[in-house]
Amino acid sequence: QTDLGEGSKANPVAVIPIQHVDGPLDESDFVAFVNFKYVARDFIKYQVSYISCTCRQAATNYWSTAFFELTLPESGLLDDAVLKTMSFESDSEDHYLSGFWGDSDPIPSGMTYEQIRDEYITWFVGQTYGDLKDLNFITDIDPVAFSEGEGRTDYSIDAYSGATVSTNNIIRVINAIFKHHGTDYHFENDPSLVVAETEAEVPVEESVVSEEAPAGTTVEKLELPPPRDLTKTYKAADSEEEVQATEDCYLTACSSITADNLIDYLGRDDVLYIDLRNYEDYIMKHFRNFEVIPYFGQIFNAEAHTDVSMVHLYGGTPKEPVPVYEESDKMLELLFPKDQTLFLLCQSGGRVAMMMDILAARGWDMSKIYNIGGMAQYTGREYRPYIVDTMEFGIVPEYTVTGLTRVE
Repeated sequence: QTDLGEGSKANPVAVIPIQHVDGPLDESDFVAFVNFKYVARDFIKYQVSYISCTCRQAATNYWSTAFFELTLPESGLLDDAVLKTMSFESDSEDHYLSGFWGDSDPIPSGMTYEQIRDEYITWFVGQTYGDLKDLNFITDIDPVAFSEGEGRTDYSIDAYSGATVSTNNIIRVINAIFKHHGTDYHFENDPSLVVAETEAEVPVEESVVSEEAPAGTTVEKLELPPPRDLTKTYKAADSEEEVQATEDCYLTACSSITADNLIDYLGRDDVLYIDLRNYEDYIMKHFRNFEVIPYFGQIFNAEAHTDVSMVHLYGGTPKEPVPVYEESDKMLELLFPKDQTLFLLCQSGGRVAMMMDILAARGWDMSKIYNIGGMAQYTGREYRPYIVDTMEFGIVPEYTVTGLTRVE
């Protein structure tokens, strides 16, 4: 048992079947590993690791890792989903190294990885699952279709006939990730899909959310539980043993409101909802009606009390914060009102725990402050109507302060 998976601070992971093919075209039932699934507004990002070449010794049989983006078509039909991106190198924005080519380069036929990337893989990109699902081997690709399109007239599928391991298993991993894509609830009404019982829809209680309820609201207001669930256990930083939750445990593991039940407590007028991530993360994906107060941008930096170039309110440590300005506590109360119930969110819950340490150290009533975890944990289908997904946007914030008196 691990802490990875749906609802964890990491993105969802999975083990999926893939039918591997070797040089002599013998097929074997292998598995591939989906290292993450990230749901954007109209597509999903995946990173998939799989073994392609089995013809060499284990010391050189490296696994390949491919980055995919597959669309979520308005039709709700998997056949209409498009292979938007496939890469063994950077992601689609060229921000991160998201893939790895594990096969020979060049492959035995003399074909280089660069040729496979530029000529072969590009043929699949832009096509739908309906276009690709009947392909099993490169010999199933229509030679005429392969040479169609701008700049492709000199490309021939016959050039890849000796590259059966690499090229055939690219087809296999594409089919495998498309089939896994079909398990997303977006395709739940696709009549061509048989959904396994374990992947069936998780019902949402009608008393909590209904189709008539606008995003950010609840049907009824439930009594708030105490912020810490003292029946839970957690691993302390200095121990491998599970210990009992206490009132001064501000970790997500000790919280009474998490991804399991936040849906019951959204849209309340007696709660202030705060996102502690930086603006550049917030703008790409966030809960509706959450105010952003960047913890690392405005609230805390360990060196802020000794480095005059920093604008944060506190330095030192979260448990022993050192005010940077004479007005630091006043500013903190403006941002985190003492008389209100606060639901604090970040990416995984870690920043929230540090923020709560600061609030506790500066005299806040911690019986009103909740660590509701991080955006990474809110991957369940019930939360999608409440989340704004605008990955196309970017922001370059500049944090400054004026009119505050720095403590000498």
